[in-house]
Amino acid sequence: MWIKSNLRSFLSRRWNQVRNNDIKEKEFRGLIFQIIIAAIVTFIIIQFLGRIVIVEGISMEPTLSDNDVIIIEKLTQRFGTIKQGDIVVLKIPEILSNNKSYVIKRVVATQGQHLVIENGEVWVDGNILEENYINGNETVIANPLYDDIIVPEDCVYVLGDNRLPGRSRDSRAFGPININRIIGKSWLRIFPINKIEIIR
Repeated sequence: MWIKSNLRSFLSRRWNQVRNNDIKEKEFRGLIFQIIIAAIVTFIIIQFLGRIVIVEGISMEPTLSDNDVIIIEKLTQRFGTIKQGDIVVLKIPEILSNNKSYVIKRVVATQGQHLVIENGEVWVDGNILEENYINGNETVIANPLYDDIIVPEDCVYVLGDNRLPGRSRDSRAFGPININRIIGKSWLRIFPINKIEIIR
């Protein structure tokens, strides 16, 4: 809806400029043509290579905020390898509440890696995970079953970047997630406009 509203407002302003002779009608038609081409290219990319997702909640703050609009790419999940540090969209409706069907989390460990949460820190294969992106000073344990674990084959261990108590329900609570639950990898934030950027 925000795309349609902003586009309508933009075209309305441009058309008023045409009527007031601020810009030529030929230039306006050229602009319309560019928008149509961009829309077609965007549709093709989203249809076959990616998907638009709206962030719900604050579990990924400060990296992603509530109502951010992002594009996820599906190629890595289909043909590549999900790596530690990737931000992924997971479809796990049977685990979630509040009628949610998907969540956005960061992969902190992949299959075969030994993950330990101890003294507020995350350790992977004996090394402290450098996490300069998190909100909060420590990572607390949610379920003792998953605070010291070797990630099973074809699974990932995911955490929200917001580590303040009660802000993220993730693998600390429900354990590792099979990679076939990954819809795609977060790629680009496209809204708000002043926050357009590649997601890391």
